[in-house]
Amino acid sequence: MCGIAGLGQPDGRLRDPERIHPMLSVLHHRGPDGQGHWQAESAVLGATRLAIVDPKHGAQPVRMGPIVGVMNGEIYNHIPLRKELDARGQKHQTVCDTEVMVGLVAEVGLPKALERMDGMFALAVWDDRDKSLHLARDRVGQKPLYWTQLPSGTIAFASELKGLLVLPGVARDLDMVALQQLLLFEFVPAPRSIYKGIHKLEPGTWLRADANGLSIQRWWEPPLPGERRSQFGNSREKSLVAVHTAVNQAVGRRLPEGPPALLLSGGIDSSIVAHCAAERRPDLHSFSLGFKEDSFDESGAARLVAEHLGLQHQVLHFGVEDFESTLADLAQGLCEPLADGSLLSTLRLAKAVAAKGYKVAIGGDGADEHFGGYPTYRAHQALPGSGLPGAGLLRRMGRRLFPEDGSRDLSFGTKFRRFGEGAGLAWARRNQVWMGAFLPEEIPLLLGTPLLDAVWEPVDRWAERVDHADPAQRAMFLDQRLYLAEGVLQKVDRAGMLAGLEIRAPFVDHHLVSLAASLPPHLKLGPRRSKACLRDAFRKALPSSTLNRPKKGFGTPLGPWLQGEARSALEHLEERPGTLVNPSYLKQLANEHWDGQADNRRRLWSLLLLETWRAGAWG
Repeated sequence: MCGIAGLGQPDGRLRDPERIHPMLSVLHHRGPDGQGHWQAESAVLGATRLAIVDPKHGAQPVRMGPIVGVMNGEIYNHIPLRKELDARGQKHQTVCDTEVMVGLVAEVGLPKALERMDGMFALAVWDDRDKSLHLARDRVGQKPLYWTQLPSGTIAFASELKGLLVLPGVARDLDMVALQQLLLFEFVPAPRSIYKGIHKLEPGTWLRADANGLSIQRWWEPPLPGERRSQFGNSREKSLVAVHTAVNQAVGRRLPEGPPALLLSGGIDSSIVAHCAAERRPDLHSFSLGFKEDSFDESGAARLVAEHLGLQHQVLHFGVEDFESTLADLAQGLCEPLADGSLLSTLRLAKAVAAKGYKVAIGGDGADEHFGGYPTYRAHQALPGSGLPGAGLLRRMGRRLFPEDGSRDLSFGTKFRRFGEGAGLAWARRNQVWMGAFLPEEIPLLLGTPLLDAVWEPVDRWAERVDHADPAQRAMFLDQRLYLAEGVLQKVDRAGMLAGLEIRAPFVDHHLVSLAASLPPHLKLGPRRSKACLRDAFRKALPSSTLNRPKKGFGTPLGPWLQGEARSALEHLEERPGTLVNPSYLKQLANEHWDGQADNRRRLWSLLLLETWRAGAWG
């Protein structure tokens, strides 16, 4: 796990190659164990290193003939790939996976190398033969990669936005489309970033820059639901065995040589991962967060699973008294705003686990999007794809029948109100409204400008790719491409890397993703159960109370905290100089929340996060 950065001038001599040093300096938290760079006439590549694979000898960059490379992430099948390369006469100096990546590129070229590699990664390769720079990201989007083209024509890239912002000539001009996307979705989807002219490389794509120009192409196509018929046909038991085997293998591929920490929430997903890991390693430690707010606290359920699996378990408390310091930790490293409320909890957990000496943790992210875990999927099945006529009446009914209560997480009333708020929209845009913070009609009130059509571009683009008859399957595909890739996985990466902790997610293993896409819908969403095939595939491995638990998101008690002891974080927020949003509307939202008139926790957290970022070093 590393931070990578570099500069490439494919059509001439690189000016100021020493600029790599400040780029790497601001990425130190991603790789506190070492730093290195390689320099030539037209390029400079660098990396900061979190030493996990071959800690003593795995320094980056790595050169093999004319190919030089750096990588953030891990190639899980690097051992068999190295054996293949060795058998063909390639000489290796380390047992590090980055050297395997570079060797594979040297042997078969980048496109074929990407197809052979199984892992999470963002990488950069310089080919000295034709003076070309290549950037690529993993299939699902676990590891981030930002890039821009400087006025001189130089291509600059970095694992985080801050690695580019330290370069002279990089403007911080706010992208208004990205700002609206942040407020509507809680994240800025690739290829945009919060700043104009700075881009995020999309998952599963490859950028090539040479003397002829720049091009981006997709090297991995996400599997569409139903595109490939399941090889198990209608056999439910064979499908369950396949799911069990695929999950177990995905966990096994992600176990490091040293002991990993298990991030255990007590829900079905992290519990399955913990079970598979515990079968291979008997003396593992698991960690969970505990809250005094009952609606958010899952520590009891996590402790039950840990006892059942024989894990050494620790509950790490997160209370409102920790809010201010955790927000300060987040603000210090926040170079692009991401408004998921669980970012605070994830950061708190990651820092605590890293403080115990761990470099690798394993969690349960990705199961909901691939196996049907969100309540929105059933809601889609209840509505026409084009939207429900007369949805305004449904919205008013929800607001009247179910008063808002920010002290409870995922209450029925909250879900019913959200259902009504998106019911009148076409299915793809409705899905994003259900998953986000603000409503489309609130954007003009916040910013004083109309909602821009370009905001919906990534939503509409991915929606056009999928035409499955089952609306739940369509929504799962959209969530995989946007909410998971651009929200959840980026949250986990940012929180983990701010703590110097690599967090691995077996449920986004691309073999498992393909299997899930091939399964018939009824195996995912049963008559009264979500993720039915996961629950049934592991029915003998976990307690019945765990298997039958309803969906409960990993969150932070922002509602009660911002209404109570953390209220001071919102006071006078609207008076800060240069605020990006309408001060009177911000104040109205805060007053409604404080008075108990409305549950504005997600809206207020988004605005607090935005203003915290704007006032920080990178805003």
